[in-house]
Amino acid sequence: MYAELMVDRPVADLLGDWDILDDLVSKKFSRFKRVGDGILGIRRRMLEGNQVVDPVKGVLPQSLELGPNGIHAVGHDILTLRMTTGGTPHRVPHNFGFWHINDMDELYLTLPSPRPGEPAYMIVIMQHPEGAEGESFAEYCEVCLTLMFERHYNTGRLGFEGFFKANDEAIIEYNSDSKFRTCPQCGHLNPLGYTWNPGRDTPETAAARLQW
Repeated sequence: MYAELMVDRPVADLLGDWDILDDLVSKKFSRFKRVGDGILGIRRRMLEGNQVVDPVKGVLPQSLELGPNGIHAVGHDILTLRMTTGGTPHRVPHNFGFWHINDMDELYLTLPSPRPGEPAYMIVIMQHPEGAEGESFAEYCEVCLTLMFERHYNTGRLGFEGFFKANDEAIIEYNSDSKFRTCPQCGHLNPLGYTWNPGRDTPETAAARLQW
């Protein structure tokens, strides 16, 4: 994102002042937070073999991306930088019940746990959108992958602060009428959607979270 950074203090002093991996700091980024021109998210999750275990949501499958050849899974390799390019629908089953489509690239980096038995650090970095740029909450038919529903949030103009409210509103609207969940191509009735936050679940969306 930046070719050069200039600071007026020794780097060692800065690191001593503000360790992004310190628990007290990383917790502030659990729901994403804007930092300058970027947006940063940090998750503490256990890595058990190829499985990612969230302390609230349990075992999470691999992330999914939807491309020209259909759905494919992507892993969380330690110390490997991975990118989801802007415009690519992506989601994590049981974590968020919609396809997120970001106009901006998203970078993912998994850092190992500092000590055996402790959670690893899963970091998401993206540039804050500008102007008409933003992101969508979309639903595709689980059978034929036809786009059935999409609501766009103009992050560049409205700010990232309203992202989660926009997500709540999009999922509530999608779940409000079975016509949104009925595929216009094949007629399949798809399951309910759900947001990132399981604390927002109803009994019905909690059941959907377990389903897909």
